[in-house]
Amino acid sequence: MKTILYLGTDPTQFESSEHLIHYPVIRIVPRQLEQPDIKQAFDDIDAYTHFIFTSKNAVKIFFSHLVSLNKSIDTLKAKRIIAIGSVTAAHLFIQGCPATDISTEETQEGVVKLLGTMDLDDAYLFLPRSSLSRPILANFFKERELRHQACDLYDTVSHCQQPIPDLDRIDEIVFTSPSTVQAFLDIFGALPKGKKCLAIGPITEQALLAAGREE
Repeated sequence: MKTILYLGTDPTQFESSEHLIHYPVIRIVPRQLEQPDIKQAFDDIDAYTHFIFTSKNAVKIFFSHLVSLNKSIDTLKAKRIIAIGSVTAAHLFIQGCPATDISTEETQEGVVKLLGTMDLDDAYLFLPRSSLSRPILANFFKERELRHQACDLYDTVSHCQQPIPDLDRIDEIVFTSPSTVQAFLDIFGALPKGKKCLAIGPITEQALLAAGREE
């Protein structure tokens, strides 16, 4: 039986019959509601017409802040709720706020394609995101001169916990985001030779190739 090292925060979405070791190399740090930019973004919560969620972490932290503000999810009724793929959509459903639209391509580029099918002339778009998010969506909003609010809800930081796994005993390593690639390099120095490195999603794939993974 192979031994797989899973580096993301949540291994429940990864199905495998092999021996799985969960070693999260990143930590999600929510930003507080008291921060001026967060407070300003949530002040307009009733005015937004479209809510765009690009990760399950953004979903969790957004709804946690919503509860802290004593606002009901009814606030989001009659709004367009857009999810980047099925996993984010599933977390929206858990929160009691099913996505109205789901991009089939689980990248920001996929969300841009989805938005391109919509009439956005009178839209006010809200994008809760990681501080490390790529600027694809934000650039799209600016190019189209769309009214929008991009809000950095959380930071993703490297997390080195002890004991560090012995890579000699690992057959395959699963990277779930570019952040896990960078965090792995911070901890181990380089990608190991002779190990299978599996990327979840095309953007993580690009990060692995940039880090020197053998094709």
